[in-house]
Amino acid sequence: MPQPSEYDSDRPIPPAEILSTPPFQRTNTELNLSVLQRHLPSTTHIVSIAPYAVVYTFTPTAQNWEKSGIEGTLFVCQQSPSRNVERFSVVVLNRKGLNDFVCPLSEDVDFESGYIILRSTDADGGDNIWGLWIFEEQDGTSTAGLREVNAKIIQDCALRAARPALDLNNGGGQSDGYGDKQNISIQSTTKNYNRRVRRSPRSLDENN
Repeated sequence: MPQPSEYDSDRPIPPAEILSTPPFQRTNTELNLSVLQRHLPSTTHIVSIAPYAVVYTFTPTAQNWEKSGIEGTLFVCQQSPSRNVERFSVVVLNRKGLNDFVCPLSEDVDFESGYIILRSTDADGGDNIWGLWIFEEQDGTSTAGLREVNAKIIQDCALRAARPALDLNNGGGQSDGYGDKQNISIQSTTKNYNRRVRRSPRSLDENN
């Protein structure tokens, strides 16, 4: 006659016990970070998100802006430091094609007429000028003021990227405005700027 097993692992698990075991679930932030790390492996944190943005390119010869064909969710990303220098990038995951927008941040960031203006240098040494238009709705909605909020965040991240990361550890352990000396969290950043945000100027392409 077979003897009952002394090991719990040999015991059949009743269906009710299987159903009561919660599945492993990741948060939206964890899912977004996982996706971004496939495009930009050095990404460590998501600083801010805008649900919908359009990327424009500036043509110096014609002196006009043209759509780049890149539209989608915008992320401001913090990356792992390089040579004691903090790194941040703006990423737009393209809904209209396979070419996503990735632009490392430098000091040269402007906010004019509702556009966030970025400048970068390509592999051939040429200068690129980009305009980011972020969708926002009227006051009282979840996206109200989002354009100016993200413009301020991007400008501040660009300034941080211009100084050595080791400088952030000085000053007697003082936080430099983001709630952590080395890492930026989306929660604290958005909270800080939402207190100061004003209504953004309307873009000429508001209906685009």
